[in-house]
Amino acid sequence: MRNPSTRTLAALAYERGEEFDPALTPTPALVEWLRLGERAERPLEAVAPYERRRRRERERRATHRRVPGWFSPQDLAEPGWADGRLVHGEPV
Repeated sequence: MRNPSTRTLAALAYERGEEFDPALTPTPALVEWLRLGERAERPLEAVAPYERRRRRERERRATHRRVPGWFSPQDLAEPGWADGRLVHGEPV
């Protein structure tokens, strides 16, 4: 833990309703309060609805992005030749 400044100690003592004299050592109650505050953790917050939606969308995109192993690009395109003619061209 970093050493709190005199101004910080005075503000914390004021919050607790104590008087703080920078020339004297802090009271044992203030020191104990600072020691307990050192171990405090940030409160857990629930995930916001927007963030939940973003996660669902990200998972959905990742699931749909994968191409199955049985799929091949030829399944999408018709053959270029049919009965000796180009499908989209002039006869040979």
